[in-house]
Amino acid sequence: MSVKLRERNLAKGRKRYYLDIYHNGIRSYEWLHLVEKGDDKIQKRELAQNIRAARALELESEGTNFIPRHKKKVTISKYIESYLANYKLRDIRSIKNALNKFQQYLKEEKGKPNLTMSGLNKLYIEGFREYLLYRAGLNGETPYSYWKRFKKVLIHAEKQGYLKESVYKGVKWESKNKKAEKTLVKQILTEEEIQILKNTYCGNDAVKRAFLFACYSGLGYSEFKRLKWHHITNHRLIINRSKVDSSEINIQLSASAMELLGEENGQNELIFNLKHKGKFLSEVAIKKNLTAMMKRANINKNITFYCGRHTFAVRLLTNGANLKTVADALGHSSTAHTVKYLNYVNSIKDNATSNLL
Repeated sequence: MSVKLRERNLAKGRKRYYLDIYHNGIRSYEWLHLVEKGDDKIQKRELAQNIRAARALELESEGTNFIPRHKKKVTISKYIESYLANYKLRDIRSIKNALNKFQQYLKEEKGKPNLTMSGLNKLYIEGFREYLLYRAGLNGETPYSYWKRFKKVLIHAEKQGYLKESVYKGVKWESKNKKAEKTLVKQILTEEEIQILKNTYCGNDAVKRAFLFACYSGLGYSEFKRLKWHHITNHRLIINRSKVDSSEINIQLSASAMELLGEENGQNELIFNLKHKGKFLSEVAIKKNLTAMMKRANINKNITFYCGRHTFAVRLLTNGANLKTVADALGHSSTAHTVKYLNYVNSIKDNATSNLL
């Protein structure tokens, strides 16, 4: 392994420093700062040498628990800023929300807004877990979703040499319901309730039809923002999910589902107009419409738009579909994420049999 400081002469008396790195049999180059004609050349060279030394130490410490001094001084807020700037996957919004909650926790509950990465320990991580569960104002599956994203960032920080694995490895999720990640916490609509909603007034008819269509298709709100008529062919819905894995949903639609689509107005036009003044409705606005509709229908359940997807999965299982079929219909890459629906159906069965007189 070697990290050598080199320089390249440029036009008009300028030059640029760069690192010539040979590591694990691979040669690579990293460009550093530019030196202009009137700059302090001694100072610029010292800076380049310091960067070279830090980079060499960083490579040498790979696979060990050693954290270089320059990384120990990096604050969590600075690391988060850099992480988000370089994050390119589609769940960046969830990642950002989870990290915002962590920074809020450090500031409001610990009084440590400028905590360094090296200062992070198990107590902070365990405290954040409890914060998500009881004090962050989150409901349903959101706390666990944020926790998973937070752990993902910690693992990345450990791989980059900012943390020791022992800081987070032993801290596990323990929700109010210990099976939270394997069971269904959002509420499900029954077949009777779905039929009632079809005849219930909603302040926004497009929201009503889209939600009911979700109960027949399993689509989430992100998919509805892209759902156009060319995604429907011969009563078959074919569309990629908006999640990171971009798995495909490919299902045959029932006659009831097709009735909810309305009249076609062009292959490249959105099927459901879920916009207001040119912008898509927020999830808060969607929730207000659904809550009002549930109240009119006398359905005492806390229903969000995503409950349509959960309802669809349970309907399939109730009608005899196996776990693999449901996973495929939902666009899940495996049945691991689909087990919670089976647990829900089984709990209904158990409740029914246990109450027999």
